[in-house]
Amino acid sequence: MLKQLLEDRIVTLRYIETPFQQHVYKMQNCVEVLGIEAKSLQIENDQIAAGYIVDQSIFFKSLRFGQTNIIFTDGVNKAIVQLFVRPSGEIIAEVKPYLGNAEIVLVYYRTILEDTAIAIDLKGAFKHYLVAHQLMNVEDSIAEVHYESMHPNVLKDSYAGNFVLGCHSNGREITNAEEYALANRSATLKFSKIVIQQQGVKKIIALKMLLTFLITNHVFVSNEEPDCFNEEVLKQNHLKSV
Repeated sequence: MLKQLLEDRIVTLRYIETPFQQHVYKMQNCVEVLGIEAKSLQIENDQIAAGYIVDQSIFFKSLRFGQTNIIFTDGVNKAIVQLFVRPSGEIIAEVKPYLGNAEIVLVYYRTILEDTAIAIDLKGAFKHYLVAHQLMNVEDSIAEVHYESMHPNVLKDSYAGNFVLGCHSNGREITNAEEYALANRSATLKFSKIVIQQQGVKKIIALKMLLTFLITNHVFVSNEEPDCFNEEVLKQNHLKSV
């Protein structure tokens, strides 16, 4: 709690001389972003921001500095958007999508010193997923990842074949020493190309995938195998040398 207050104080001081201006923030209303296609929304604090849905788009308008949650529903399931309005009026939005039908990559972490998360290994978790689906072998390594992020404030678009960290809830960039800020957050990534190193040869996994990375310390147990992959066909048909 004290840590969050200090971060908010730093942001406030940084923008203390910047006049507040109303900003409009647009996001897509789709399953890739929200996990649902929303039909309605509810703003917990409508003094912070206004929001409305128009066709396949969602618009937020900043009204004053502060934070609020916005609940979206399709009539059955819910998704949450945490909205942070900076003192300048700029909007930072983080989506907590409905995960009911998402293909999940679990990224486990452990904590020290209370809330300092360590051992967040995105590439290691992704490799575990690919090995489990027989798209690569344990002795192989991931050379490059190429993806578009549906939740760029958690994980940004890939750069130079690497995973890229996003922002704190107030929009401040996350550094490698601040991986704790990724704890208990999720991001859906749309992969376009994955390059692995296999026995000294680089090969491309030519398979477009939409995967949700869930950064958690909860252990999930499931006996169900994903039915969206024919694993042997994937292994044979989606690898090519480069």
